[in-house]
Amino acid sequence: MAGVARGGAANVAGAVLSAVIGFALTVVVTRALPQAQAGVFFSTTSGFLVVVAVAQLGTNTGLVYFLSRARALDRPGDARSHLRAASLPVLGWTAVISAALVVAAPAVGRLVSPDEPTATATAVRVLAPFLLAASVENLAVSATRGLGTMRPTALLTLVVRPAAQLLLVGLASLTLGPAAAVAGWAAGYLVTAVAGTLWARRLLARSLRDAPPTGRRHREFWSFTWPRAIMTVAQMAMQRLDIVLVGALAGAVPAAVYAAATRFVVAGQMGSQAVTLAAQPRFAEHLAVDDTRSVGVLYRSSTAWLVLMTWPLYLALAAFSTTVVDVFGGGYDAGGAVVVILAVALMLSSLLGMVEVVLAMSGRTTWTLVNTLIGLGVQVGLDLVLIPRHGIIGAAIGWAAAIVLRNLLALAQVTSALRLHPFGASTVTAAVLGLVAAGVPLAVARLTLGDDVSALAVGLVVGGLAYVGGCAVLRRRLGLEELGAALRSRRRR
Repeated sequence: MAGVARGGAANVAGAVLSAVIGFALTVVVTRALPQAQAGVFFSTTSGFLVVVAVAQLGTNTGLVYFLSRARALDRPGDARSHLRAASLPVLGWTAVISAALVVAAPAVGRLVSPDEPTATATAVRVLAPFLLAASVENLAVSATRGLGTMRPTALLTLVVRPAAQLLLVGLASLTLGPAAAVAGWAAGYLVTAVAGTLWARRLLARSLRDAPPTGRRHREFWSFTWPRAIMTVAQMAMQRLDIVLVGALAGAVPAAVYAAATRFVVAGQMGSQAVTLAAQPRFAEHLAVDDTRSVGVLYRSSTAWLVLMTWPLYLALAAFSTTVVDVFGGGYDAGGAVVVILAVALMLSSLLGMVEVVLAMSGRTTWTLVNTLIGLGVQVGLDLVLIPRHGIIGAAIGWAAAIVLRNLLALAQVTSALRLHPFGASTVTAAVLGLVAAGVPLAVARLTLGDDVSALAVGLVVGGLAYVGGCAVLRRRLGLEELGAALRSRRRR
């Protein structure tokens, strides 16, 4: 728990900065570009992230799993073998995809954005060469997580790259136009690919010493990783494909509105991901030696931390959805309903904790794959039916249904196979505290003062004071004393 607290705190700090920077980037794009061009930007960059997930072949999880086990079992030679097994296939596959996208850009433009095919094709051609940099970054930071440090992930992927993207996109949008804005966004990956590679090489030399590889580990590595490869693509598709589908089925302008509205709920997801990335290697280490008791303690405690961290944000977004989307300017009001739907779904997701991580780190990657594919199928099916009739609200319903279904399936499997669940005293306390201390003041402010900035400020101040006070009074029951002790130990070292 102390290790997860320290790593999670670093990642949460990075996630907060990343969310702020990402929000600022969305504001820059929505205000600097016409809505149609902003829709092209969001559709193509979302598609880029889906393609990156395809290119990395699940190695982000495979490297964490095998390198963590190698550390737990003191087998540094195994780690080197698994690194070799991961790198060459990913880099070769990425090069093939990049070349194919350059050739197929006109067809992709017509498919993704029928009302803006030329601008979309240009953006695809601009983005394609940067796929290799994204794959290199993924390999490097995944290896560092498997070797026990969260710093490269927190610093490079959550702070440095988003900051570089904000700076480059802002300059390009204001001076050179939409195509240059896309190039500026993609160029951020070059910075972190170089820095991540240098950081990983130094850490590998120190952690693995001069241990030679222990032999070919390709079959072992890929037998675990191939389900994660498909699952990673499906997960990214669940997060980003609906933006592409909105653009294809409803047009570039609704795609811009939907992408802008989802920026808020993505901020909460980044906080959850921050703790998840820190806990992932810890789950793998304990499960490698069949220490399910420690896994259960960590699972329940981390779930309480996730609820504490995310529920106030989601409650504020749901209560003042129209106010928060107004920051993007005129024409984005329709995104308020999207914010409410997704905020409720993600509150339930936080309440179930890192259930998919526990399932995957127990070696049951095929189960997680099936769950994700079922969720993706439900999402795409609902999107195809609902988007033509209900626009972005239909897309939000599809994504929310997929989130809830996938988490419930994983919870049923973890409960039956490992006899684990996230519902301890700390989890229940965190949920009740969020609803009472944060939710009630926000709801009262919304009902009595209206849906505007002043009412939101009142709700945040009153709810924030009540929430912090509640956390202080209930700190032992919430596990916050352990979190504080871990962070103080980190500072002393």
